[in-house]
Amino acid sequence: MMFLHKCRQIFRTCKWQRQVRQAVSTQLELLENPSVFALGGLTDEEEAAVAKLVAEAGPGRVVEFGTLFGLTTRLIAEAARPDQQVTTIDNFCWNPFGLPASLHEAFARKVMRTELASGRVELVVAASEAFRTSFARPAPALVFLDADHSYAAVRDEIVWAKSLGVPVIAGHDYGNPRFGVTRAVEEAFPEGVAVHGTVWAWGARR
Repeated sequence: MMFLHKCRQIFRTCKWQRQVRQAVSTQLELLENPSVFALGGLTDEEEAAVAKLVAEAGPGRVVEFGTLFGLTTRLIAEAARPDQQVTTIDNFCWNPFGLPASLHEAFARKVMRTELASGRVELVVAASEAFRTSFARPAPALVFLDADHSYAAVRDEIVWAKSLGVPVIAGHDYGNPRFGVTRAVEEAFPEGVAVHGTVWAWGARR
C-alpha cells in the first residue's frame, strides 16, 4: 500500500511540474515577445482585418476553427450581420495554461455566454476533422482557421474549405516560424494572400 501511495504522489508531482513548466513558458514568451498574445487575442490591426472580412463576407455561416477562450469568436459575432451565423469549433485539447479540457470549455463558455445565450454563436465541441467529416450544410461564407497550427492540419482545413467552394478563407499566425501555417497557405494559394499582421486571407478584397 505504501508503495502504491508513493507511486501516486510521484505521478501527481510530475503532472503538476509539466503544467507549471507550460504556464511559465507561456509567461516568458509573453514577456519576451509582447507582440505575441498567446491567450487567443489579436492585435488592433488584426482585429480590424477580421472584422472587415466578416463585414464584407456574403450571407451565410462564418466558421471558426479554434475557439480557445472565445475572444476572437466574440469579435466575429460582433461584426456579423443578421444574415450571418457564427459557428466555432474546438475540442479544448490545448490551452497555454494546461487547463483540463472540462475547465477550459467551461471558461470559454463563460467568456461567450452572451453570444451563446442569444444564439449569435454556435459552439461545436469536436475535433476539426470530425466536424469537417460530418459537415452537411451549404458552403460557409467565410472560414477562419485558428486551431491546430501544424502544416498538415492547416493544409487539410484549406483543402476542405476549397472543396466546398468557400469564397473567403482566412486564418491566423501567418509568418510565425514556430508553425506550419505559412507553408500550407503558400502551397494552397501560390497567387498570394492578403496579410494584416499575422492574419491572412484569400478571396477577400485587398
